Amino acid sequence: MLQPWTLLPSPPAVAGHAAGAAAVQRQHRRRLRGAIGDDTNFRRWRQGVFGFGAGGVHRLTAHRPAAILRRGGRSVEVKLARTAGFCMGVRLAMDKALALAAQGRGPVYTLGPLIHNPQAIGMLEAHGVRELKGAPDALPGADSGRPGTVVIRAHGVPEQVKDQLRARGLEVVDGTCPHVLAAQRHIARHAAEGYTIVIAGDKDHAEVEGLRSHAGGRCIVVSTVEEAQAAEVVEPACLVAQTTFNEETYELIAAALRRRLARLEVVQTICRATRDRQEETLRLAHDPEVEAMVVVGGLHSANTRRLAELSRAAGKPTFHVETAADLDPQALWGFRVVGLTAGASTPNWVTHAVLQALEDIHRPAPLAQALGWRALAALTRSNVFSAAAAVALTYAAAQLLGIRDPSPVFLLSAFCYVFAVTTLNRLALGDAPERLLPPRVAFYHRHARPLAAASALFALGSLSSLVLMGNWLATALMALGYALGVAYAVRLVPARLSRLVRFARLKDLPASKDLFVALGYLVVCVLVPWLSQGGRGRPALAIAAAFAFILTFLKANVVDMGDMEQDRLLGRETLPILLGSARTRRLLTALAVVLAIVLAAGAALGWTPSLAWLLLACPASLIVYLWHRHDFPTAPDVVAALAADGAMLLAGLLALGWRALALG
Repeated sequence: MLQPWTLLPSPPAVAGHAAGAAAVQRQHRRRLRGAIGDDTNFRRWRQGVFGFGAGGVHRLTAHRPAAILRRGGRSVEVKLARTAGFCMGVRLAMDKALALAAQGRGPVYTLGPLIHNPQAIGMLEAHGVRELKGAPDALPGADSGRPGTVVIRAHGVPEQVKDQLRARGLEVVDGTCPHVLAAQRHIARHAAEGYTIVIAGDKDHAEVEGLRSHAGGRCIVVSTVEEAQAAEVVEPACLVAQTTFNEETYELIAAALRRRLARLEVVQTICRATRDRQEETLRLAHDPEVEAMVVVGGLHSANTRRLAELSRAAGKPTFHVETAADLDPQALWGFRVVGLTAGASTPNWVTHAVLQALEDIHRPAPLAQALGWRALAALTRSNVFSAAAAVALTYAAAQLLGIRDPSPVFLLSAFCYVFAVTTLNRLALGDAPERLLPPRVAFYHRHARPLAAASALFALGSLSSLVLMGNWLATALMALGYALGVAYAVRLVPARLSRLVRFARLKDLPASKDLFVALGYLVVCVLVPWLSQGGRGRPALAIAAAFAFILTFLKANVVDMGDMEQDRLLGRETLPILLGSARTRRLLTALAVVLAIVLAAGAALGWTPSLAWLLLACPASLIVYLWHRHDFPTAPDVVAALAADGAMLLAGLLALGWRALALG
């Protein structure tokens, strides 16, 4: 957690020496001049246009850290753009590359960077997807003994490059964005009809190079209105744009050409996602409450740079960063409302990490609160919270089964099973450097040894306890659960047969994770206690099993919805990735309603105790979260785990309360 008062100069340098204060003040002005973008806007900032005034820097640097701490009690508002995150074209390109890598049929390459984001490229490299650099005729071919598959990047490449790759015996998989392909088709059709093609875009951008290859010999590239006015264009002409081009500039270029040309056809090829991002960035930048803008994305990403340019043009101090580590706390300190947006190739966990860092800069929490949040994050990311939720679910299921006093061994066995199996499977995720990994996966890499050791001890302890009880059937079921849990991530099909069998591991089966998780909980939380301690008859068993299975399935998918982009980069085909966020939310809502109906039916028919009526609150809480989860943008993996496992903890608390009332 960033603590701004530790990053400011020490009290003697600030308050005791005028030279030190002046130096710090000049340093702040240099940073802000770079963020604001030009001298004119910097002068406007000094005159107080942005709500500060020239004395703002002086007041910041002249106060002692203790005074700054008192000011830190004021919270900052971060307005996060809803369009931040991967666009459709980026998702499709990433999906194709990762799917090919998972098949293990041979080397997988990308011709140049697949997208312009270092974190996403690092994750691809961790999965064995390598970037090829250089001319196509210099690349490895079938005659080199290293044939493989080349994924064309989202920006597209000239057609002759694809032909050269195929000529070298390489399989070509086109990952070009559908919007870029549409622009290429527009160009090819108009070029065939004799039109001069005018492309509004960056001359040296990879996408523009690909667009030009479809235009034939009559093609002109312009990037400004002045270039459009000076260009020699032969009629008839067709104007298209690079899909990430500035929409306002494109309209000005079109207007300039219309004044000169009688026969001009203008085609709108800027993709909808780009327009939405630009429009939302402008809305944030023009919002009178927003005092500064932070744009997250690769420094070489054209669409991200344009977002930063739009923000600066609106007169707002703008900071373009790749990760939270690039934020400058001293330059950002003091802004009360900050707008936050991200480029189309920025993973969402990178954006959320920046959001958290911004809040930490402006709102240093008291020590107890900071330690409490870190402890909560550690509990959720280490699976301790999930394991405790499994204990609660086991107790609630036992009450539904009529087992009034479930054995502590079964409760602890549920804790040990969930912690061990989930931890071991997550330790197998991601081989990239920690700085490139999502927070939850990075946590496991950082604490791999102690987590693995704890998992092994928990597994042995739970099995030993069941053996000492002499309950061999429960022991066998628990051992089977552990075996399946470990086998889930283990390669079952040899690598040499990967060309014949697509699914080499159980986890390669699409959307299988959540089903296996739900089955594991069903065995450990319901079947093991029922077989060991008896209870009500089979109708109660059916209700308890449905309750545990559906609630666990809902819980797993709620977490997956918050992890969609990181799961995509980790090569995991979860249900939200297959169906999309909107359809998954509707499906989970329907399942929650089904669970409520099952519980109500069981209670109404007398198959289960009246506790079933109280447990209706569990699916209801998940429905509320599903439809309001975007209201909690900070640390989404922690919040999702709290909401998902919280439904199980709620079940345990309701069961405890119901049991206490029954005894009273």
